[in-house]
Amino acid sequence: MRGYLLLTEARSGSNWLGSLINGSGNMGRSSEWLSPKIHRLDAGSLSWEAFFDEIIRKSSSDNGNFGLKIFPNHLFVTREKYGMDFIQYCLSVHDVALIFLRRKDTLRQAISYARARQTRSFAAHIESKAEPQYNFDEIAKCFFYIRDSNSFWQSYLDLTGAKFTEFVYEDLVASPTPFVTCIAEHLGVPPPGKLQTSMAVQRDDLTDKWVARFNEDRRSAHLLDAYDRREHIPGKIKNFYKLATRSLEPRYPFAF
Repeated sequence: MRGYLLLTEARSGSNWLGSLINGSGNMGRSSEWLSPKIHRLDAGSLSWEAFFDEIIRKSSSDNGNFGLKIFPNHLFVTREKYGMDFIQYCLSVHDVALIFLRRKDTLRQAISYARARQTRSFAAHIESKAEPQYNFDEIAKCFFYIRDSNSFWQSYLDLTGAKFTEFVYEDLVASPTPFVTCIAEHLGVPPPGKLQTSMAVQRDDLTDKWVARFNEDRRSAHLLDAYDRREHIPGKIKNFYKLATRSLEPRYPFAF
């Protein structure tokens, strides 16, 4: 089978670009399929082979082409369950194109991520659950997190020596055609004659206000607080028991 893996991080424009591809009907079904909240599979009862096949099935269009986007978090969540590197395994059994997508403007990406986490609205058509409130530490935390994710992908790709194509979101805003064409050529299908999407831009005047406020605040901020990597352990009864018995295992990397 032919497919593509979009390696990126939240608020990189991947939803918008994925919607352009999904609209073709023959280029896979881009989504965060490795996220348990998306695939909704009982990983505890599935073998690795069964789980992998289900992910490919969910991410495939009717012609067999597949596509999914992966954040570093997803890769480690899957490894935590199965002890497997999804990307390397996928490359070994299918004809896969790796696409690395990033944004140049990390601050605006971080603000977008912080707002989405507060409101639980990760797309314009999803109703907000709360009003966004400016929070310097939250934005800085998202900034560090995004930079760490991009650094991980760059290092991972360098170390594996895997062939990949890199795109920058800002370069695609005017015309996403190069991105779509690249994937279409690998999948062996004609690119869509007309690119259509139901996605809408979420940035607004509030983003500009938060950018200005953040740039002012960072002159006197305690940035180390935002980058604090001490482990947060949810206060659940089972975790207190594990702490008492010293059986609590460290969380996987890139757990927000």
